[in-house]
Amino acid sequence: MNGTTVNLRQLVRFGMAGALNTCFGYLAFASLLWGTGIKEVAVVFGTFAGILFNFNTYKVVFVAQGMSRLPRFLAFYATMPCSNIVLLHVLTATGLSPYVGQAMIIALVAPISFLTLRFWVFADALELKP
Repeated sequence: MNGTTVNLRQLVRFGMAGALNTCFGYLAFASLLWGTGIKEVAVVFGTFAGILFNFNTYKVVFVAQGMSRLPRFLAFYATMPCSNIVLLHVLTATGLSPYVGQAMIIALVAPISFLTLRFWVFADALELKP
């Protein structure tokens, strides 16, 4: 596999890691929202609580070692809370609860995350071995 291809095993592993990361992230978000009542705080701290956890699960998906890709990963994740807050404000302004709005945002974030991680953050990672 070269830097421009994706294989099925990688997609499956990404899905599994994404499910785990999503559960962790949503639990952090919901806990912080419940504890503080402030959606922005819940989004920002929920996101940052999961960053290192997510970095390690995605290192497994893309067969990457070491910390050299962390700066790109952090750059990608730095944009996520800002985008998330804007989208959450838009959705809650329509009358949705922040819990439902955040669940909807997750569905949009997953494919964008895979493409960014695969082709930018971990673009030079090793091929996934059968």
